[in-house]
Amino acid sequence: MRRTIFLSLILFTFVAFTVQPVLGVGIGKYSNEQSMLFQSGLEKTYTFYLYDDAQIRCSIEGDLAQYAIIKDPNPDGGPRNVEVVLTLPDYLEPGTHTLFITATQSAGIGMATVGGVASVRTGVTVFALYPGKRPVIDGLSASDLNINEKKAFSIEIMNTGEEPIIDAKGLITIYDQDNNTVAILRTDSVGIGAFEKQSVSAVLDAALYNLSVGRYKAVGNITSDNVDVNNTVEAYFIVGSMNVDIMDTTKDVIVNATNKYYITLESDWSGNIDNVYAKITLPNGKVVKTPNVDMIKPGQGSKAAAQIETYLETNDLGIGTYDVDVTVFYQGLSKSSKIKLNVINGKAPEIEKPKLITPMTIFIGVGIIVILFVSGYFLVFRRGGGNNNVSNTNNTNSTNNTVRDTEIRRPPSDDSIRPPSL
Repeated sequence: MRRTIFLSLILFTFVAFTVQPVLGVGIGKYSNEQSMLFQSGLEKTYTFYLYDDAQIRCSIEGDLAQYAIIKDPNPDGGPRNVEVVLTLPDYLEPGTHTLFITATQSAGIGMATVGGVASVRTGVTVFALYPGKRPVIDGLSASDLNINEKKAFSIEIMNTGEEPIIDAKGLITIYDQDNNTVAILRTDSVGIGAFEKQSVSAVLDAALYNLSVGRYKAVGNITSDNVDVNNTVEAYFIVGSMNVDIMDTTKDVIVNATNKYYITLESDWSGNIDNVYAKITLPNGKVVKTPNVDMIKPGQGSKAAAQIETYLETNDLGIGTYDVDVTVFYQGLSKSSKIKLNVINGKAPEIEKPKLITPMTIFIGVGIIVILFVSGYFLVFRRGGGNNNVSNTNNTNSTNNTVRDTEIRRPPSDDSIRPPSL
């Protein structure tokens, strides 16, 4: 038993000393307020909590730092709450102004400096409105669609002025890949209050405008109270159909060998395509059915794609170039292509088999866990003299900390602040 405990301790020590701790520092805030409108003389107090290090320095940055002060009960100390008091001046230039609160690891005695120190920040923004009306395009949504489909396109409009906008509307022009105008969409209209955001939209009917498969560009601009705004925004989208194209295949395989064979697929369909597979007909009449794959569309304006991996046996094929029939099956449809395949001389490739978790691997892992548990149990039992005598000396000094965990609330952290898009 002692030998088992000794070996377990060696293993535990090895793991403990090879896994290095990750040093860091954290900062969070109790208020979810991230932005506000400028008001002359307004005073705001924000409470932040610092954590995850024994020595943390708190500082403020940004163009509003000159109007803020830090109330820190323990500068360069450990986890604690700090207050930042922001008093706005009588006037700020129109636009976005920012105050950042930064928490940085203090370089204490013996602290390693290789790789630098950790630093995070959060904060708030203050927006000062412009005189009059000031509409700004804040984004254009142009969704991928398929032939004969309809999709709503929209323009986001932000009023950063002091006066409300009575009538805001947009115009969305659609261009094909040759930059020819193929459609013009007129949106509905809305009213927009000071420091408000609204959207105007119109429907693109691919069938009405006879849009073919391909990539298109949408350009949006707006009119505010019958005045054209010198501001445009662009977005790209795809008009697709239920088709799958073979973009690439393995060109060369070794004679008299088992070869890995890849087929790269793409589709301009506006969504994912599940359970796609292929049948490969070789010149010797053999048919190879590939595994099923899902074609995944990664995002707006991109094509769904996938790669199929299978194996080809070339034992009955001589050296030369062959026409191979590859038929792709998807959603009840199919598409065939003739693909050139070069059978060449060379060293037979080593086919790697998937590495699986074997029963022996599971057995060894469970055994290690059991050994560690039993070893720890006996060590504690022998040191404490039995179940009723386990010492509890670690609690004697728990009340001497400068800041206790119960003094620091921890709402969900938000370590970044993003000024409004203008």
